[in-house]
Amino acid sequence: MECTDESCKTEGHATCACGSEKSYDECCGCQAMDPIEHSMMMWHKSFFQAMHEVQVEKLKKRIESAFGPTMDKSADAAIESFGKIWQSMLLQSEGKKEFASKLQKIYSETSRR
Repeated sequence: MECTDESCKTEGHATCACGSEKSYDECCGCQAMDPIEHSMMMWHKSFFQAMHEVQVEKLKKRIESAFGPTMDKSADAAIESFGKIWQSMLLQSEGKKEFASKLQKIYSETSRR
């Protein structure tokens, strides 16, 4: 791909697929990049992402052990309360749909006259 101002503008705001968080042009676009260097960047990002995922899993086990019963009670309270909120939202949605249907009928009758 020949690098011109026009050819780079379309992808200038996207980030590179390798996950480096560099702009497309800096990493993958018009500037040629060594594929080995590109691969190293991807492995670097993957390593730290995997390390983070393992840390999260380790913490999950310890949090469950230390706070499990409290978290269970909190989850029950959330389900009960959010369930009521959800039901309220459904009723409100039904009311809006009913109103829209009535308006549609009124306007249809008016336009036939």
